[in-house]
Amino acid sequence: MIALAGLLLLFVGADGAPYANSAAIFELGSSGRALGMGGAFLALADDESAAFYNPAGLGFLHGIGLSSLYARQFDALNYAAIGFTVPYFGVTVLQLDSGWIETAEAGFRYTSRAGILSAGFSIGPIGLGGRFKLYRVAAPYSASGWAFDPALLIVTDIVRIGLLLENGYAQAIEFADGHTEAWERRVRLGIAATIVPSEGVHLNAVVEGAGLFSTHPQFCAGLEAEIGALAARFGYDGAGVTFGLAVRFASFQVDLAYATPEILPDSYRLSLTYRF
Repeated sequence: MIALAGLLLLFVGADGAPYANSAAIFELGSSGRALGMGGAFLALADDESAAFYNPAGLGFLHGIGLSSLYARQFDALNYAAIGFTVPYFGVTVLQLDSGWIETAEAGFRYTSRAGILSAGFSIGPIGLGGRFKLYRVAAPYSASGWAFDPALLIVTDIVRIGLLLENGYAQAIEFADGHTEAWERRVRLGIAATIVPSEGVHLNAVVEGAGLFSTHPQFCAGLEAEIGALAARFGYDGAGVTFGLAVRFASFQVDLAYATPEILPDSYRLSLTYRF
Protein backbone atom coordinates (compact mmCIF):
# COMPACT_ATOMS: atom_id res chain seq x y z
CA MET A 1 0.00 0.00 0.00
CA ILE A 2 2.88 2.36 0.78
CA ALA A 3 4.40 1.66 -2.65
CA LEU A 4 1.06 2.44 -4.33
CA ALA A 5 0.74 5.63 -2.30
CA GLY A 6 4.22 6.61 -3.42
CA LEU A 7 3.18 6.23 -7.04
CA LEU A 8 0.14 8.38 -6.26
CA LEU A 9 2.40 11.13 -4.92
CA LEU A 10 4.45 11.10 -8.11
CA PHE A 11 1.19 11.30 -10.06
CA VAL A 12 0.19 14.38 -8.06
CA GLY A 13 3.53 16.10 -8.53
CA ALA A 14 3.58 15.44 -12.27
CA ASP A 15 1.13 18.32 -12.76
CA GLY A 16 3.79 20.87 -11.90
CA ALA A 17 7.15 19.57 -12.99
CA PRO A 18 9.81 16.89 -12.54
CA TYR A 19 10.08 17.66 -8.83
CA ALA A 20 7.74 15.86 -6.43
CA ASN A 21 8.04 14.65 -2.86
CA SER A 22 5.71 13.62 -0.07
CA ALA A 23 4.67 17.24 0.45
CA ALA A 24 3.58 17.75 -3.16
CA ILE A 25 0.26 19.04 -1.81
CA PHE A 26 1.88 22.49 -1.56
CA GLU A 27 2.40 22.49 -5.34
CA LEU A 28 -1.33 22.31 -6.10
CA GLY A 29 -2.22 25.94 -5.34
CA SER A 30 -5.11 27.57 -3.49
CA SER A 31 -6.68 29.96 -6.01
CA GLY A 32 -8.63 29.49 -9.21
CA ARG A 33 -7.39 32.91 -10.31
CA ALA A 34 -3.73 31.98 -9.90
CA LEU A 35 -4.18 28.53 -11.44
CA GLY A 36 -5.82 30.08 -14.50
CA MET A 37 -2.56 32.00 -15.02
CA GLY A 38 -0.43 28.88 -14.83
CA GLY A 39 0.10 29.26 -11.09
CA ALA A 40 2.46 32.21 -11.64
CA PHE A 41 1.20 34.38 -8.78
CA LEU A 42 4.30 34.97 -6.64
CA ALA A 43 4.93 38.51 -7.91
CA LEU A 44 1.29 39.58 -8.31
CA ALA A 45 0.06 38.39 -4.87
CA ASP A 46 -2.55 41.16 -4.69
CA ASP A 47 -5.52 39.29 -3.19
CA GLU A 48 -6.33 36.85 -0.36
CA SER A 49 -4.29 34.03 -1.90
CA ALA A 50 -1.11 35.99 -1.11
CA ALA A 51 -1.23 34.04 2.17
CA PHE A 52 -0.43 30.94 0.10
CA TYR A 53 1.64 32.23 -2.82
CA ASN A 54 3.62 35.10 -1.30
CA PRO A 55 2.95 36.15 2.32
CA ALA A 56 4.89 39.38 1.76
CA GLY A 57 1.84 40.53 -0.23
CA LEU A 58 -0.25 40.53 2.96
CA GLY A 59 1.46 43.78 3.93
CA PHE A 60 -0.32 45.55 1.06
CA LEU A 61 -3.82 44.16 1.68
CA HIS A 62 -6.39 46.12 3.67
CA GLY A 63 -9.57 44.02 3.61
CA ILE A 64 -10.81 40.77 5.13
CA GLY A 65 -11.47 37.81 2.87
CA LEU A 66 -12.66 34.22 2.98
CA SER A 67 -11.67 32.03 0.03
CA SER A 68 -12.12 28.43 -1.02
CA LEU A 69 -10.98 26.14 -3.81
CA TYR A 70 -12.13 22.76 -5.07
CA ALA A 71 -10.11 20.93 -7.71
CA ARG A 72 -10.59 17.64 -9.49
CA GLN A 73 -7.01 16.69 -10.34
CA PHE A 74 -6.61 14.52 -13.46
CA ASP A 75 -10.20 13.31 -13.01
CA ALA A 76 -8.89 11.11 -10.17
CA LEU A 77 -8.04 13.11 -7.03
CA ASN A 78 -10.12 15.47 -4.90
CA TYR A 79 -8.30 18.53 -3.62
CA ALA A 80 -9.69 21.37 -1.50
CA ALA A 81 -8.36 24.52 0.12
CA ILE A 82 -9.92 27.15 2.36
CA GLY A 83 -8.30 30.38 3.50
CA PHE A 84 -9.03 33.36 5.72
CA THR A 85 -7.07 36.61 5.63
CA VAL A 86 -7.03 39.86 7.57
CA PRO A 87 -4.53 42.69 7.15
CA TYR A 88 -1.02 41.28 7.67
CA PHE A 89 -2.13 37.73 8.54
CA GLY A 90 -3.62 34.70 6.81
CA VAL A 91 -4.34 31.02 7.38
CA THR A 92 -4.87 28.31 4.73
CA VAL A 93 -5.97 24.69 5.15
CA LEU A 94 -5.43 22.07 2.41
CA GLN A 95 -6.62 18.51 1.91
CA LEU A 96 -5.88 15.94 -0.78
CA ASP A 97 -7.97 12.75 -0.94
CA SER A 98 -7.71 9.89 -3.42
CA GLY A 99 -10.96 8.20 -2.42
CA TRP A 100 -10.99 4.43 -2.07
CA ILE A 101 -8.52 2.65 -4.38
CA GLU A 102 -9.09 -1.05 -5.02
CA THR A 103 -6.09 -3.39 -5.24
CA ALA A 104 -5.74 -7.11 -5.94
CA GLU A 105 -5.52 -7.99 -2.24
CA ALA A 106 -7.16 -5.04 -0.50
CA GLY A 107 -7.96 -1.40 -1.01
CA PHE A 108 -6.60 1.75 0.56
CA ARG A 109 -7.23 5.47 0.69
CA TYR A 110 -4.58 8.19 0.55
CA THR A 111 -5.33 11.34 2.55
CA SER A 112 -2.95 14.18 3.34
CA ARG A 113 -3.59 17.53 5.00
CA ALA A 114 -1.65 20.74 5.44
CA GLY A 115 -1.98 24.04 7.26
CA ILE A 116 -0.27 27.33 6.44
CA LEU A 117 0.09 30.29 8.80
CA SER A 118 1.26 33.43 7.01
CA ALA A 119 2.23 36.95 8.03
CA GLY A 120 3.56 39.96 6.15
CA PHE A 121 4.11 43.71 6.44
CA SER A 122 5.25 46.50 4.15
CA ILE A 123 7.70 49.37 4.42
CA GLY A 124 7.05 51.70 1.52
CA PRO A 125 7.28 49.65 -1.71
CA ILE A 126 8.91 46.65 0.03
CA GLY A 127 6.94 43.83 1.60
CA LEU A 128 8.43 41.19 3.87
CA GLY A 129 6.72 38.04 5.10
CA GLY A 130 6.87 34.36 5.82
CA ARG A 131 4.69 31.26 5.83
CA PHE A 132 4.85 28.36 8.26
CA LYS A 133 3.77 25.07 6.65
CA LEU A 134 2.59 22.09 8.65
CA TYR A 135 2.15 18.81 6.78
CA ARG A 136 0.58 15.49 7.77
CA VAL A 137 -0.33 12.24 6.01
CA ALA A 138 -3.34 10.59 7.66
CA ALA A 139 -3.74 7.40 5.57
CA PRO A 140 -2.70 4.75 4.59
CA TYR A 141 0.40 5.51 6.71
CA SER A 142 1.30 8.42 8.95
CA ALA A 143 3.94 11.09 8.39
CA SER A 144 4.41 14.69 9.44
CA GLY A 145 6.82 17.61 9.12
CA TRP A 146 7.00 21.37 8.88
CA ALA A 147 8.87 24.11 7.03
CA PHE A 148 9.20 27.90 7.01
CA ASP A 149 9.45 30.02 3.84
CA PRO A 150 10.66 33.66 4.02
CA ALA A 151 9.32 35.95 1.29
CA LEU A 152 9.91 39.34 -0.35
CA LEU A 153 7.73 41.51 -2.59
CA ILE A 154 8.71 44.78 -4.27
CA VAL A 155 5.80 46.83 -5.62
CA THR A 156 5.96 49.74 -8.08
CA ASP A 157 3.26 51.35 -10.20
CA ILE A 158 3.83 48.92 -13.08
CA VAL A 159 6.31 46.19 -12.09
CA ARG A 160 6.20 43.83 -9.11
CA ILE A 161 8.99 41.43 -8.12
CA GLY A 162 8.49 38.49 -5.77
CA LEU A 163 11.04 36.22 -4.12
CA LEU A 164 10.39 33.14 -1.98
CA LEU A 165 12.87 30.77 -0.34
CA GLU A 166 10.93 27.54 -0.17
CA ASN A 167 11.71 25.39 2.87
CA GLY A 168 14.32 27.84 4.09
CA TYR A 169 14.16 26.27 7.53
CA ALA A 170 12.47 22.92 8.03
CA GLN A 171 12.08 19.78 10.07
CA ALA A 172 12.32 16.67 7.90
CA ILE A 173 9.13 14.73 7.18
CA GLU A 174 9.14 11.77 9.55
CA PHE A 175 7.25 8.56 8.81
CA ALA A 176 5.82 6.16 11.37
CA ASP A 177 8.53 3.58 10.63
CA GLY A 178 11.28 6.09 11.42
CA HIS A 179 12.16 6.94 7.82
CA THR A 180 12.71 10.66 7.17
CA GLU A 181 12.51 12.74 4.02
CA ALA A 182 14.14 16.17 3.76
CA TRP A 183 12.36 19.16 2.26
CA GLU A 184 14.11 20.44 -0.84
CA ARG A 185 15.26 24.03 -0.48
CA ARG A 186 14.39 26.03 -3.60
CA VAL A 187 14.50 29.66 -4.72
CA ARG A 188 11.36 30.94 -6.45
CA LEU A 189 11.43 34.24 -8.36
CA GLY A 190 8.57 36.00 -10.12
CA ILE A 191 7.99 39.20 -12.10
CA ALA A 192 4.62 40.79 -12.86
CA ALA A 193 3.68 43.80 -14.96
CA THR A 194 0.35 45.64 -14.65
CA ILE A 195 -1.05 48.06 -17.21
CA VAL A 196 -4.24 50.12 -16.75
CA PRO A 197 -5.11 51.40 -20.24
CA SER A 198 -8.43 52.88 -19.10
CA GLU A 199 -10.66 53.07 -16.05
CA GLY A 200 -11.92 49.65 -15.02
CA VAL A 201 -9.49 47.79 -17.29
CA HIS A 202 -6.44 45.96 -15.87
CA LEU A 203 -3.94 43.84 -17.79
CA ASN A 204 -1.51 41.61 -15.87
CA ALA A 205 1.41 39.64 -17.28
CA VAL A 206 3.34 37.28 -14.99
CA VAL A 207 6.31 34.95 -15.29
CA GLU A 208 7.83 32.78 -12.58
CA GLY A 209 10.68 30.35 -12.07
CA ALA A 210 11.31 27.82 -9.28
CA GLY A 211 14.43 25.86 -8.44
CA LEU A 212 16.46 28.36 -10.43
CA PHE A 213 19.79 27.18 -9.04
CA SER A 214 18.95 23.47 -9.12
CA THR A 215 19.28 20.80 -11.79
CA HIS A 216 15.52 20.87 -12.48
CA PRO A 217 14.33 24.49 -12.81
CA GLN A 218 10.62 25.01 -13.52
CA PHE A 219 8.90 27.88 -15.26
CA CYS A 220 5.32 29.09 -15.58
CA ALA A 221 3.67 32.22 -16.98
CA GLY A 222 0.28 33.77 -17.49
CA LEU A 223 -1.84 36.66 -18.73
CA GLU A 224 -4.94 38.22 -17.21
CA ALA A 225 -7.40 40.76 -18.57
CA GLU A 226 -9.92 42.33 -16.17
CA ILE A 227 -12.73 44.47 -17.52
CA GLY A 228 -15.08 45.66 -14.83
CA ALA A 229 -16.49 42.64 -12.99
CA LEU A 230 -15.27 40.11 -15.58
CA ALA A 231 -11.84 38.56 -16.14
CA ALA A 232 -10.23 36.10 -18.57
CA ARG A 233 -6.92 34.30 -18.08
CA PHE A 234 -4.43 32.19 -19.99
CA GLY A 235 -1.21 30.54 -18.90
CA TYR A 236 1.32 27.72 -18.94
CA ASP A 237 2.05 25.83 -15.71
CA GLY A 238 5.08 23.85 -16.81
CA ALA A 239 3.01 20.81 -17.78
CA GLY A 240 0.42 22.28 -20.15
CA VAL A 241 -1.86 25.18 -21.03
CA THR A 242 -4.28 26.68 -18.49
CA PHE A 243 -7.40 28.83 -18.91
CA GLY A 244 -9.51 30.83 -16.49
CA LEU A 245 -12.63 32.96 -16.18
CA ALA A 246 -13.99 35.05 -13.31
CA VAL A 247 -17.01 37.13 -12.37
CA ARG A 248 -17.56 39.45 -9.41
CA PHE A 249 -20.91 40.46 -7.98
CA ALA A 250 -21.35 42.44 -4.75
CA SER A 251 -18.84 40.98 -2.27
CA PHE A 252 -18.54 37.61 -4.04
CA GLN A 253 -16.12 36.42 -6.69
CA VAL A 254 -16.24 33.14 -8.63
CA ASP A 255 -13.15 31.87 -10.45
CA LEU A 256 -12.96 28.91 -12.82
CA ALA A 257 -9.70 27.41 -14.04
CA TYR A 258 -8.96 24.57 -16.41
CA ALA A 259 -5.61 22.85 -16.94
CA THR A 260 -4.66 20.68 -19.92
CA PRO A 261 -1.46 18.73 -19.04
CA GLU A 262 0.33 17.17 -21.99
CA ILE A 263 0.50 13.62 -20.59
CA LEU A 264 -2.24 13.51 -17.91
CA PRO A 265 -6.03 13.97 -17.90
CA ASP A 266 -7.34 17.52 -17.70
CA SER A 267 -8.05 19.15 -14.34
CA TYR A 268 -10.63 21.75 -13.38
CA ARG A 269 -10.69 24.13 -10.40
CA LEU A 270 -13.44 26.25 -8.84
CA SER A 271 -12.81 29.10 -6.37
CA LEU A 272 -15.32 31.08 -4.31
CA THR A 273 -14.26 34.24 -2.49
CA TYR A 274 -16.18 36.53 -0.15
CA ARG A 275 -14.75 39.90 0.88
CA PHE A 276 -16.02 41.66 4.01
